[in-house]
Order: sequence, then C-alpha cells, then structure tokens
Amino acid sequence: MRFRTIVRFGDFQFDPEAPLLTRGSRALELSPKALQVLAVLVGNAGRVVSKDDLLNIVWPEAVVEEGNLSVHIFALRRALGAGATRAEYIETIPKRGYRFAAPLDSMHESDTGASATPQRDRCSTAGHYLQQQTAGGCNRAAAEYRECLKIEPRNARAKAGLANTLLFRLVLGDLSRNQAVPRAQALLEEANQIDPACSDVHLSRSRLFGLGHWQWERAHDELQHALDLAIHDETRYLVGAWQGCYLVERGEQEKGLQRLGWANAACPLSPFLWRFLAEAHFLARDFSGCVAVSRKALQLHPHCWLLHRALGRALTALGEYGQARRCYRRATLLYNAPQAGLLAELAYLDAAAGRKDSAGRMLGRLRLPAGRQDVSLVAIAQIHAALGDKDRALDCLEQACANRDWALSALKQDCRLDPVRGERRYRKVLTEVGI
Repeated sequence: MRFRTIVRFGDFQFDPEAPLLTRGSRALELSPKALQVLAVLVGNAGRVVSKDDLLNIVWPEAVVEEGNLSVHIFALRRALGAGATRAEYIETIPKRGYRFAAPLDSMHESDTGASATPQRDRCSTAGHYLQQQTAGGCNRAAAEYRECLKIEPRNARAKAGLANTLLFRLVLGDLSRNQAVPRAQALLEEANQIDPACSDVHLSRSRLFGLGHWQWERAHDELQHALDLAIHDETRYLVGAWQGCYLVERGEQEKGLQRLGWANAACPLSPFLWRFLAEAHFLARDFSGCVAVSRKALQLHPHCWLLHRALGRALTALGEYGQARRCYRRATLLYNAPQAGLLAELAYLDAAAGRKDSAGRMLGRLRLPAGRQDVSLVAIAQIHAALGDKDRALDCLEQACANRDWALSALKQDCRLDPVRGERRYRKVLTEVGI
C-alpha cells in the first residue's frame, strides 16, 4: 500500500502529487501549470519564492514570459477566493516574488482501497516521508515510527525504519557518523532479535554494514537475505536497486545498470529508484545517459531535489555550467532548508569552470565548527582536485578514510577524483576502504 500527503489550508485540500485542489467534495478547475505553481509555493510555505525560481521549476525546458506566471497566479487567487473578506493565501512580495502565507495541516490517504492495520499504515506513511529524501522528511518519518513503537514496542519493521532515518540523515549531512551509526546499529540488533525473517531489517542492515562499517561482503549477504525474505514486489525492486548500486560502485557497470533498469521499469513511480539509476549512469561515466534518465524522472517527480542535483552533476561533467547552476538552484529551493552538500556542488562547478576565486570563497563557507560535519570530506576533496590542489585533496581523502566517511563507497569510480587517481596516497586509501 502506498500513501501520499494531502495538504489542508482553510476550506481547501491540495494533493501536490496528483496535483489536485479541492474544496469540500468539488475539484477546482485549474490548469496543470497553475497547480504546479501552487505545489512549489505550498512546498515552501512561509518563504518567498522568486519569480525566476518559479519559472525555472515549472517551465524547466522552455523560455516563458513573466506574464504567463502572473496569469496562473491570478487563476489561483480566483480559485482560492482571496479578497477583502477572505484570507490572502498567496502574497505578492514586491520586487522579490510570492509567498504562500496560510498555515498548513496535512493528512494521509492510501492510493489503493486495500485495508491495513494502523501500525502498517504508520510505517507506510513514514516510508512516504523518507521518499522526500530531506532532513525534514526523515524527521517526520522518525516521528511516525516512534508513534508506532509506542503502541507496538516489538515492531521490527518500525525499528528498522527508525534506523533508516538515521542512516539517511548521515548521507544528507544532518548527523555525523558517531551520531547516526551506533544508534542505527542498536536499533537493527533489536529488530533482528525480534523478527529475523523481516526483509526490511536485512535491507537496513545492508545499508549499515556498507555505509557505516565498509563491510562489503556482509552488506552483500544482507541484501541477498532481504531478497530471499521479501514478501512484496516493491521490496524486491528496492533490494534489486541497491544491488545494482553496489555493482556499479565496484566497477561492474553493465551488470549493475541492468539490475537498476529492471527495478526502475517495474516500479517507475519511485523517486528512490530513479535517483539510483541516474547516479549509477553518472558513476559509469555515461553523463549523457544520466541527463536523459534525470530529465525523464523529473517529468514524473518534478519536485525531487536529488533528481535536479543528479542532472546538475551530469551537466557539469559535460561542461554545461549555466544549465547545471540552474539545476542546483532548483534543488536548493526544493530542499527547503540549508544544504551544505549543494553548496559543495556549486563550489565544484565553479572550480571545474575555472572560477577559482568563487570556488575558494565557497570552500571557506564549507569550513565547519569542530566536531560537526555537514558535508562529506570526499566532496571537499573533489573541489580541491578540480582546483589543482592535489595535496589538499589527498589530505581530505585520508581524513575521510580515518573518519570512515560513507561517501568513500564510490571512490573506485569517482570521476571527479581523476586528477589524483595515479597518486600513491590515493591507491592506499582505496586499499583501506576495501573496494
């Protein structure tokens, strides 16, 4: 069963995924573009969204006059009934853009009519939040899993899901390794004792052994256990996608891409699988293929920030720096919170484009307080490598190795580290990582 979030404000309900705006039982007639504009504004409720950002996100492949945007804003205001006696849902901020000003509430609806237990519903809802692939989505997912565990303390699936939120926050830079890995490991040990036949537990353990400990054989074995125990097709496809990612990271590109393509074709509505497929093409150095996959995925998931980032990375590799910068700008807006990883992407773009001063300034902004790591040291190494500073790049890789940085799992195929690939220190790090 799959769940989606329905946003409520005033007398209205809005399904951003459909997209569909209703009032009571009546669907309001609005153009698809007007609904996409509303989705961006609602997704950034309380924040000013510039006209340029709205134009770039809603019309990514076309040059559109600002007047077109004004027409859709007018249609939305008319549909929402804004006026002297009603709340102004969409505010105009002079010389800046628009802001959705109404307080929001949310509810969850099933995409099918199948029945399920309340705890299974909570886990499915939490999984939907995880698919947002943001720190905020992880926090909301964690809240759902905790509510489930209050009622059913021995729910192995909820414990595995809670561990997943920690591992996702590690990848996003929201938690350090020391904050995420021990807590995730404890949860998964408990979950495995409760139900060793739960495929979700073994899938999460695979992520832990890979991202957290670099125990690649154990990670592979856990994936196979998850596949053998999977009851639902959706779980099988997700496991298959993870297997494909591992294969590509280890240089078996053809086999890995084939596995990912199978999973993606079977489950095309999952932004997870599209993201994995796009990033696999990037690691395989098929940058044009990454562009094609990312653009196709964005037709289905226009508000997935990681797909915009994947497209930006491929365009950067192809030297399309202006288009790449626009992708990163959209990703930043859609993430809806500061994201150091996206700043690192912009710094790398400027370094690759020869704008060394700008890249250096952004590197300075990425220097973090002691004891906190918001961005992978591998990303910092990539920037130094693009700037031609091999020694600093290698210093960062060695420090990343000492810290067991999760991003080193792709070290063998990382094209951005080609400038240091022939160095003895690089080969030593590669050996220590064990790939």
